[in-house]
This record gives sequence, structure tokens and C-alpha cells, in this order.
Amino acid sequence: MKNILIVGAGVAVCYVAREINRDMSTGLRIVGFIDDDPKKTGKVIYGSKVLGGRGELRKIIEELNVNEIIIAIPSARGEEIRNYVRLCSEMKVGFRIVPRVKEIIEGRVKLESLRRVRVEDLLGRPVVKSDIGILKEFFRGKRVLITGAAGSIGSELSRQIAAYKPTGLILLDWWENGIFNLRSEMARDFPEYEINYVIANIRDKEKINSVFSSFKPHFVFHAAAYKHVPLMEEFPEEAVKNNIFGTLNVAESAKNSKVEKFVLISTDKAANPINVMGATKLVTEGIGKMLNSQKTKYIAVRFGNVLDSYGSVVPVFRKQIEDGGPVTVTDKKMTRYFMTISEAAQLILKAASLGCGGELFVLDMGQPVKISDLAEAMIRLSGLVPGRDIAIKFIGRRAGEKLNEEIFNKKEELALTKEGKIYISKSFGFNVKKLPLFLKEIEKCANNADREGIRRELRKIGVLK
Repeated sequence: MKNILIVGAGVAVCYVAREINRDMSTGLRIVGFIDDDPKKTGKVIYGSKVLGGRGELRKIIEELNVNEIIIAIPSARGEEIRNYVRLCSEMKVGFRIVPRVKEIIEGRVKLESLRRVRVEDLLGRPVVKSDIGILKEFFRGKRVLITGAAGSIGSELSRQIAAYKPTGLILLDWWENGIFNLRSEMARDFPEYEINYVIANIRDKEKINSVFSSFKPHFVFHAAAYKHVPLMEEFPEEAVKNNIFGTLNVAESAKNSKVEKFVLISTDKAANPINVMGATKLVTEGIGKMLNSQKTKYIAVRFGNVLDSYGSVVPVFRKQIEDGGPVTVTDKKMTRYFMTISEAAQLILKAASLGCGGELFVLDMGQPVKISDLAEAMIRLSGLVPGRDIAIKFIGRRAGEKLNEEIFNKKEELALTKEGKIYISKSFGFNVKKLPLFLKEIEKCANNADREGIRRELRKIGVLK
């Protein structure tokens, strides 16, 4: 028999305990419960006692020879879960977690639904979800173009929007392998839905104009961009050509084609930028502000690091753990805001439905997570012990990296939307009236690979420190 200790003594626990006791063939035996409410100590739940609080967890594990802990606190925050994972790892005890509240209420908590702790459980906050009914109506009768469709965000947008069955879906990217894989996936998941695929570079103005003329989209989701900070510090001319002028091509084509809504996918690095990548993204937010009109509404969506996206720390850490380490962290004090890919896509879609033009939308992502804590937690999720099985090596901050990311600057006055968890700002971080002259000057610098000139122009307009 496997000895099970359940953390929690609320509604979720009753469902879990009932399922375990109902099926004795599982080989599981509940030896007790843990709960921090002293009033619950001694209480009997389905034949087993509440033994005490978290402070007694180590002692109870040792005394009762516990094999596995089930975390039955659906509202538990990321830090709390990380602490349980750390303890279980140290004591060589298995751990699982119950699903979220919605699944409990609907009575879908079965033994088979108890799952391993996932990286997204370590976010430090509940996952934000959108109203599906509203979005379904929003996309009814619309043709939708997604640029950068083969990327992490673009492909998730493709999947989520396809589920709403707009009149047409056009997926554009320059990355042929990515489009090939995406087309195969979409053909499998949406076999009866016609989707158009386009191989094109957003820098190619004529090609982009042709795409808009051919498909006449109502909505545009612009996810195509260079995003790797150190590389864009090394090649700022490419960041300018792709992020600024590629966006300008798509945004002007949208305006000329009388697109109803243009949604720019931005980044938290656009808040008080200290690197070229962030500065170019802030400029693109300004381009949307400059072009915004009653006929074509431009909306920007800004969020933090996306878990498991291309180039994020999660797949990097995972590969390093698989290779035996070390796991490399730039700075012990470094923090970042995190969200899931699904959350990012839902935020973008919600912003598109809420936006009236000229706004910046930001997700409330809770408290930032220390990168070193995330590295430790991922090692423990792999069944290993940090420092013993896998080393963590601090290598120093890379070019253009902040110690702590921001989501907005002081000039961007944020207000909470009626949806909650989503903030909106109509103010802006720099004077967009200066953009036309700026664009002429920085284009010259980019074409001449004048890297110092690029940084000078970005500083002159006030988008780079």
C-alpha cells in the first residue's frame, strides 16, 4: 500500500478522499490530512484525521512513512506550491495536485484527474480565462489575418480563433517549416474548416499589400517580431527593419484596406526600455497610436514572459536539466512576470473585443517570480535536488537585460477594465507627433548598419534610456 498524506481539509479534500476510499484497488491509503486551521485539527474526514498544520509536515511524513503528498488546495498560490515541491523533493516524497475549482464544482475530480504539478502551477496566481461566448460573437462573420502565425503566440492565436469559426482565417509567416507544421496540425484539428496559409516576410511591402488586397481581412493580429534581447543588441539594424518597418508595412496596409481592428502584440520590455528590442516595440505601439482612426482601430497588448514559448527560460532550463546541468541563471535576484501561452492568447482576444482604438492593454500578472526559484522548482519537478543532482550556475546579466521587468511606466496611467485582471491605458510614453521625422532618420541608420546612429535616434525620441 502507498501511504498518502493530503494537504488541505476543504471541499476539494472531500472529493479526493471519497474517490480514494471508494476504489481500494488503487493501492492508496490515506494516513491523514494537513491544514493550517487549528480548529480542524483532530477532525475526521472519511475515516482519517487532520493531524496538524504545515509546520508539522516534515515530522508527520517521517513518522507515518508517507510515500506521496496530494496538494488539495485549488486556490494555492505559486509560492505555496513551490514550497511543497521543495519539501517533497528534499524528503524524496512524490507529489500531485488536484485540478482547479471549476472541475471540483462540476464533480470531475476523479483519481485519474489528479495530476503532476506543472510549471504553470508555479505562476504565483490563478490562470486568467476569458468569456468564450463573447468572443464567439466577436468573430462571427469576420476574416482574420495573423502575422507571425507559426510562432508560439501566433500559433496559439490560430488555434483559439479557428475554434470560433470566423468567416476566413489567413495565417502568415516567413518561416516555412513553422507554417508546414502548423498547417498539418490545423488540418488534423479543424479538418472541415478552410484556412489560407501565406509564406511572406513583413518587410516585403508589396507582398504585404498584395495579401491585404487578396483576402481583405476585418481583423489583424500582428505577432511577427524579433524578440531576443541580446541578439537585437548585437544587430539593432535588424530589430529596426523587422520590428519597426515590418510593423509599419502591415499597419499601413491595414489602414489602406479599411481593416476594422489591428491588434499589436507587444511586450513588457516596451515599458521604460533599456534595450533596442524593447525600444523598437515601444515605437510600434506609437505607430498604432499615430495611425488610429474611426475606420481602423489600433490596439496594443503588452504582457510578460510566456511559459514554454520559443526562446523562453522554461524550455532552456528543461533542456539543461535533461543534459545533466548546470542550469544557468543570469542573476540570483532577477525576477520576471510570467503567463501561459493560452493566457497570452486569451488576453489578446479579449483586448481585441474590448478595444475602441488607441488603447494599451496589460494583464494583471500578480507578483513577479524569481528566475532562480523557477529554476529550482523545475529541477525538483524532475525528481532531482538542486545543488546535489543539478547545479545552478549564475552567469551574469546579458546585454540589455533588466534585473526586474516592468509592465508600464509612470506616464501610462492604467485603469482596471470591467472584466477585471486586465488594465487599460490611453496615455502614452512618448510624443507620437515626432514619429514621421524619426522614421526617416532611423531608416537611414538601419540601411547603413549605423548601430550607434540607431541608438542615438531611439534616445532622441525618448524610447531608449
